[in-house]
Amino acid sequence: AYPHGPTCASNLKALCRFHHLLKTFWGGPHGWRDRQQPDGDVVWTSPSGQTYTTRPGSRLLFPSLCLPTAPITVTDTPTAHTAGLTMPRRTTTRAHDRRQRINDERQHNHTDNHATALDAIPPF
Repeated sequence: AYPHGPTCASNLKALCRFHHLLKTFWGGPHGWRDRQQPDGDVVWTSPSGQTYTTRPGSRLLFPSLCLPTAPITVTDTPTAHTAGLTMPRRTTTRAHDRRQRINDERQHNHTDNHATALDAIPPF
């Protein structure tokens, strides 16, 4: 993949947020590296040399998606990435976001319930 080779169907993969951040910000020769197998498996190598294999979740529902489309080209070791200013930063904690969503939903429900209760009062 860019900048170490062309992007093509044989080297594309869907990454969860965690693996995308790992590849983008902690990659390079002394960081995490990934190597995609022809069947869609991805072998991740940690900075210490430990390997981890992940398998596409689509394999169970859509096995034809894991068939090789073309040979995967082997590229040089990518240059080191930095987790500097481009690293996404949260402005609020996950707990705060969750609490805010719950409070918003409660307010919405309260407004709906209050309006329904007033509409249910008979006019006589």
